[in-house]
Amino acid sequence: MIKNTIHLLIIFLSITTIHCEAKKVLFIGNSYTSQCSRIITDLFKNESPDWKLTFHFKGGKDLAYHLADPTTKPMILSQKWDFVILQEQSQKSGLGGKYSQGFQDAVSSFSKIIRKNGSTPCLYLTWGRKEGDKKNPKIYPDYQTMQKKISAAYFEAGKKNRARILPVGLAYSKIKQQDQALFESLYKKDGSHPSETGAYVVSSVFWAGLTGKDPITIKWRGEIKKPKAHRLRQAARAALEKLSKN
Repeated sequence: MIKNTIHLLIIFLSITTIHCEAKKVLFIGNSYTSQCSRIITDLFKNESPDWKLTFHFKGGKDLAYHLADPTTKPMILSQKWDFVILQEQSQKSGLGGKYSQGFQDAVSSFSKIIRKNGSTPCLYLTWGRKEGDKKNPKIYPDYQTMQKKISAAYFEAGKKNRARILPVGLAYSKIKQQDQALFESLYKKDGSHPSETGAYVVSSVFWAGLTGKDPITIKWRGEIKKPKAHRLRQAARAALEKLSKN
């Protein structure tokens, strides 16, 4: 009788724990979000199947666009999300002037809406382009310069708005420091958008940054070979560790 009672208690506690771990996440962004959405969904489905993910994106648009979009605020307020992830257009956050200010203003406005709804605002810290930005060569002459400026803008916005930062760009930087060929494999041919390898880094950082778990423990790797997937998860861990020291 006692053994049966203990067994039932263990089952109950397990179910309760699983239920408590279930979270709802809303992603707001553009193609850097949409082109990772399948890999993000698959990774969470395998590692945290009770989590519910919803994506709201439009290619090429910035957060100011989403703030003005009449469909975005109602979506945020439609239910109590645990996390709302914000992604700025890939160039604007670090460009300076009205572009960087527009990013900061949009994050501030979104954060107020998100917090008022009882949710946690999160910032998807994106990466620099593989060879810098040809449209803005003086501001972004190479990857390192672009990444440094983007990161600084996101850190500023995160600090001002008490938003959780998901440091994907820092993981890209770590990979570049260690292996140029692996770094280049993170991009599609345009040198901007993420390949499936890049999307795996994004997903690993998101999963670990939201769940609080070590990305090394992720078992799912899609079609990426085991040694390569392990190195990508190591970079995700290094990025999160670096963030915690800032």
